[in-house]
Amino acid sequence: MRLELRGITFSYKDLLIFERFSASFNGGGLNVVLGPNGVGKSTLLKIMAGVLRPKEGEVLLNGSPPARGEISYLPQDNELLPWLTVRENVELPLRIRGVNSAESRRRAEEAMKLTGVLRLADRYPKRLSGGERKRAAIARAFVAEAKALLLDEPTASVDPAGKEDIWGLLKEAAKERITVAVTHDVAEALLVGDVIYVLAGRPARIAEVTEGGERAWGRLRSIVESYYRR
Repeated sequence: MRLELRGITFSYKDLLIFERFSASFNGGGLNVVLGPNGVGKSTLLKIMAGVLRPKEGEVLLNGSPPARGEISYLPQDNELLPWLTVRENVELPLRIRGVNSAESRRRAEEAMKLTGVLRLADRYPKRLSGGERKRAAIARAFVAEAKALLLDEPTASVDPAGKEDIWGLLKEAAKERITVAVTHDVAEALLVGDVIYVLAGRPARIAEVTEGGERAWGRLRSIVESYYRR
């Protein structure tokens, strides 16, 4: 499984974000894109998800342009619909695809149980904590059963214990699909990433790629230098 960007050029009016940018992300492990605020991490995910169209280049999933529903994207603000309960939010991708009510409910309950929000199924988003909303949004992303899962700052506004749980969920998800998460937190990236991509510069580029875990900590100085490179 592989998600690729080839020769991507993208700008916001006169601000060039990417120029002939290429990168590839494999399945089987958690890919973490690390970089400072404003470098283009969120833009990168939106391009991969098809939310933004590049001026040049292409996005390929297993060698072909992604089909509708093959990529699931979780923005930083979760985008839970406030007038729907947790259960209804999680079921939404299935209902849009025309999955029958019984099957939608079954699959939604499995996803909610996996992410620890089944007990909150009948609550509305405004009655959830930041961590609970994040878990519900992840459950919705899981239930879509997409081939690639893209997450923008998945632990933002979550307490330390909740962060550990969420990264644990994503590590498990990464075993079965292509999973790419972005963060600006160096320590968090080194702790949870199987492969770490350091995004830096303007236009942005991959300044360094390294394995996570002990090897990443051994290269901490190099990673930090790449992080702040302009």
